[in-house]
Amino acid sequence: MRELTFAASRRLTAGGLLWASLIQIFVVNLGFVLPRASSQNLEEHIMSALGVTRCSRIGGFRFCSPWHEAADIAWIVAGVCLTLGAVLNMVIFPPDRLRNLTFGVLTVSGLGLVSTGFNPYNLRPTVHLLSAGTCFFCGAVGVLLLGRMLRQAHRPYWGATGIACGATSIVSATLTGIRPDPGAQGLFERISAWPSVIWLICMGAFIASSTWRARTRRGRVVAR
Repeated sequence: MRELTFAASRRLTAGGLLWASLIQIFVVNLGFVLPRASSQNLEEHIMSALGVTRCSRIGGFRFCSPWHEAADIAWIVAGVCLTLGAVLNMVIFPPDRLRNLTFGVLTVSGLGLVSTGFNPYNLRPTVHLLSAGTCFFCGAVGVLLLGRMLRQAHRPYWGATGIACGATSIVSATLTGIRPDPGAQGLFERISAWPSVIWLICMGAFIASSTWRARTRRGRVVAR
């Protein structure tokens, strides 16, 4: 990690807040959409079921999601925030191939999430599944690579947790792709998505708060 200009620190504050705002996925889907759906079984029902626009059979189970618009909008907004956050936060590292690859795959992950929201599972299942798969795998790879970069930048805690969360998501996403027991499909999906998303939320909050404190200290020094 390098010394930042005032403009770069403002970019990081905005980028960190964008990543931290991903928490709205959990607030909307778990707090509002899921309780009003026809079932609340997180283990059996895949996450995509929350966005179906009419009652359908999802993975062998009949599922209705009256608040499906909220779920789809939450995914679209989160994808935009993830993408813009990746573009803004890349300034934290000097330009090189690893940095470009890391933030590039995170950007692709965000675009996949946007596409997931615009293509509900029951209307365009092929596009939805490809978009969700892109989001899961690219997000996990991006988090793992970012964890590696943070370890190299002498941030061992963030580096180790990023690598662990990314690896967990990759393994679970792979298992999800080879179709585990339908009764556990939802569980595998959530294990493949949630660790990386939660880590990005925490990382975003850390980036924004650290940058804000650094700017505040710098302002006090200049004032003196």
